[in-house]
Amino acid sequence: MPELPEVETVKNTLIPLIKGKTISKVDIFFDRLIQSDINNFKKEILNKTIIDVDRYGKFIFFRLSEDYTLIIHLRMEGKFQYHNNKNNNIRISSTTLIFYFSDDTVLSFNDTRKFGLMYLAKNDEVSELKFIKKLGPEANKLNREEYGELTKKFKRNIPIKSLLLEQSNISGIGNIYADEILYFSKVNPLTKGKDISDEKYIEIFDNSKIVLEKAIKLGGSTIHSFSSNGIDGKFQNELLCYGKEGEICPRCGTIFHKIFLKGRGTTFCPNCQINHELKTSIGITGPIGSGKSEVLKYLKTKGYLVLSSDELIRDLYKDPYLSYKFSKIYFKGFDINNKAHREKVREILINNPNIKKEAEKILYKALEEKLINIITTNKDKYKNKIAVEVPLLFKAHYEYLFDKILVIEVSKDTQIKNLTKRNENIEVSLKLNKDYFIDNKNKDIIVINNDNTLKDLYNQIDEIIK
Repeated sequence: MPELPEVETVKNTLIPLIKGKTISKVDIFFDRLIQSDINNFKKEILNKTIIDVDRYGKFIFFRLSEDYTLIIHLRMEGKFQYHNNKNNNIRISSTTLIFYFSDDTVLSFNDTRKFGLMYLAKNDEVSELKFIKKLGPEANKLNREEYGELTKKFKRNIPIKSLLLEQSNISGIGNIYADEILYFSKVNPLTKGKDISDEKYIEIFDNSKIVLEKAIKLGGSTIHSFSSNGIDGKFQNELLCYGKEGEICPRCGTIFHKIFLKGRGTTFCPNCQINHELKTSIGITGPIGSGKSEVLKYLKTKGYLVLSSDELIRDLYKDPYLSYKFSKIYFKGFDINNKAHREKVREILINNPNIKKEAEKILYKALEEKLINIITTNKDKYKNKIAVEVPLLFKAHYEYLFDKILVIEVSKDTQIKNLTKRNENIEVSLKLNKDYFIDNKNKDIIVINNDNTLKDLYNQIDEIIK
């Protein structure tokens, strides 16, 4: 969806093209585009001159003669196209409306998804329209005097990313710029508004103005299908965070993560944008056969909510949507409950690194979202006593989820002995686990040696959880 910089670009592009022109005819090809009375629209729009074009938030206003205003929202993919000659082949499959001007020039509105909106009103009615009246102050025009009142509106038990997208709080910010603003402010998008300090809000609001003003100067971001009368914006070349999933954070070198927050793709750096509310659990990792499950079982006796990634992944495989994806990656009809299918997949993953990488990309993202949901839902109930076993914790870049990470170490002899007890195919298991590693620079690591007795293992855990 075009955001404030893109809508500003559309406005600026239209002014020299249509200002001062008189509408002599209108063709409407999709009635639902017009949100005011359509018959009145068809009648009153005729012979009106466009005095000016301006904008508030994501809304465009055509200021017309005789005290009328045409309010326009581009929504997902609405675009204007200006034509010098009415005899050109103007209408295309996505055209929902065409304005004809008295000088034989034409302005068409094209909208592939047909979500765009237009509303004709008298000037004195505009500010009282419900969808206009509820708009908050414009994000690029905030002044310091407004910060205090705005901060009060943001102090809610809702993630800051969602609060920035609420147009009743602040107008003009959409998904792209919310990610950029929070990245510059070093604030995790999941952080609750109530947990952000007044000082940090000053930084967020200041960065909102900086990011949006720079985007306006560069004509917005040409993401997906946005353009302004054929002119593409250049700010997408300046984006540091949005859409950079899997790439390296230029500030700290950590890999950018992407999650979905109320259906909106959200990119962030887990190291620069730490979620302190989330970082309360214990992560458990170690090579295959090291005894991670034993640690998990013991913590359960100590009142912890324990989560096994292996079990959660098995559940994810049963999800119809994900199951379909994996059937396309592995082989048609793949069924996680079928032992023969599981063994066949193990062979595929060992012999095909590209397939393994593709499968892990899907699994890591789905598991990350599931873990975030479980941890945030249960952290108060269990008083932050949550432990999660993740075999490839560092490869999946889940470090940011945990306050402490227990790394279980064993000798090769102990590892093989444990795998033999489990009736595992040792050769296959070790091949599947060959990309296990730990980040020894991580300050949250606590190493546990599991080469001795269970009593010794339990004593080490007791010392840690004290």
